[in-house]
Amino acid sequence: MLKRKITSLIGIAAVLTSSAVGAEVQSDKYPVVSDLNVKLGAYAAFEAGGSRQSNLKSTEKNLSANRDGFLFYNDTALFATVSNKHEEVEYGGKIILVPTSQRKNIPSYNGSHVFIKSEFGHMELGSPIPVAQKMMISDGSVPGKYIKKASSYLKQNKEHGPSFLTGDGHFLGDNIVADFDKAKYSKEPPRTINYYTPNFKISDSTKVQVGVSYTPDSSNTGAGGANEKTTSSATKKIGLDDLHKFEIDKSVTDAVTAGVKLEQKISDDINFKLALTGEYGKTKGKAKKYISKDDKNPSEHKLANLRSYNIGGELKLNDFTFNACYGNLGKSFTTPEFHKSGTKSHYYNAGAAYKYGQTTTKLSYFGSEQYKNKVSSVKLNISHILAPGLKPYVEISSYTLKGKPEFHKELKSKSTRGTVALLGLKLTL
Repeated sequence: MLKRKITSLIGIAAVLTSSAVGAEVQSDKYPVVSDLNVKLGAYAAFEAGGSRQSNLKSTEKNLSANRDGFLFYNDTALFATVSNKHEEVEYGGKIILVPTSQRKNIPSYNGSHVFIKSEFGHMELGSPIPVAQKMMISDGSVPGKYIKKASSYLKQNKEHGPSFLTGDGHFLGDNIVADFDKAKYSKEPPRTINYYTPNFKISDSTKVQVGVSYTPDSSNTGAGGANEKTTSSATKKIGLDDLHKFEIDKSVTDAVTAGVKLEQKISDDINFKLALTGEYGKTKGKAKKYISKDDKNPSEHKLANLRSYNIGGELKLNDFTFNACYGNLGKSFTTPEFHKSGTKSHYYNAGAAYKYGQTTTKLSYFGSEQYKNKVSSVKLNISHILAPGLKPYVEISSYTLKGKPEFHKELKSKSTRGTVALLGLKLTL
C-alpha cells in the first residue's frame, strides 16, 4: 500500500514537471522510455524535545506558544532519482518533494536538480548544495531550535540580541546562515552548478577527488527567486537615541566553492578521510545606517567579502569512528561600523562513536566564537536500528552561551546555560 502511494506521488510529480518543461517537449511528443532507472526514497522522523535554560524570564521559557520546556517536532521528505544511460554517459534528474516542512540539511533529501555522469566526472545543474558543503567533514552542532539566544538577559535591555554561531559548515547551501547575524534568507538556497572529478587513484589504497561549484547570484534561488535580497535582523532598532537601525544586505555574486577529499584504506579495519573545503563570493549589498525612522538618505558601509574554509578528518578503526574539524568564517559579511566588539568568526568540533551490533553511541563537542560571543556544547547520542529502516534514538545536550550584543562594545558578556533532551524515531524507506 505504501509503495503504491509513493509511486502515485512520483507519478503526479512527473506530470507536473513535464507540464512545466514547455511547449517544445510537448510538441515533439517524445515516447515514454520504459527502461529508465528509478530509485525511490523517503524518510519520516518524529521527535519529542525538552529544554531547560538559566536566566530566562517566565514569558521566554515557552518552546511552543503555550507550553514551556517541551514540544513535538516532525520532519519528512520524499525523493525520486530518475536516470538513463546512453553509451558511457548517465544522465537524469533528482526530484525532491518536501510535504510538511522546509528544506532538509541532509543532502540526500535536499535539492532537485539535473545531473550528468561519465568517465570524466559528475556534474549537477541547479543543485542548492554546493561542493564545499557536500564534501566537508565535520561532527557536532547545537540543537538551536530548542535554545533561546535572544533572551532579555543576553540582550541586556538592548533592542537586538547577541549573535551566536551554533552550526558548522559554509554559508552557501547550509543552515549556518540562520546563525550568522541571525540572517533571514529566502525560503530556498541559491542554485549552483557543481562539478566533481572522478576518484583518482594515487595508489592501490589511496584516492583523491576534487570538486568545484559556481553560484552567479545568491539571490537567485531557482524558479521565481531571482530578485530576492538577503537582509539581516539587524534591521531592528539598535536602542540608541541617535540611531534607529542598521539594514544589512548579504547578497553575493560570482561565488565559488571548492573541495578536495583524500581517502586512504590503511588496512581492512582502518580507513582515513581528510577534506579541505572553502568558498568565496563578492558582496554586492551594503550595511545601511538609519539615524532616524524617517531617514531617507542612510549612510552606506561596505561589507567584507564572503570567505570561509573548513578542514576535517575522519578515522574509522574497527567499530570506532573518530572525527574532528575546524572552520573559519573570517570577517564575512561584517563591517566595523556595526560589529564593534569584533568581526571574526570560527568554530571547531570533535566526536567519537562506537557501534556495537545495531546500537551506536556517539559523544561530540562543539565550540565556536562569533564577534567574541562564545558557544560550547557537549552532546551524547544513542541510536538503535530496531528494524530495517526504523531507528529510535535519544540525545542529551548541555550547552553554554556567553556574549553580548556586538554593537555595544561597552557591555560585559553574560552567560546562560541549558540542557536539551530529545527522544526520536526515524523511518527511512
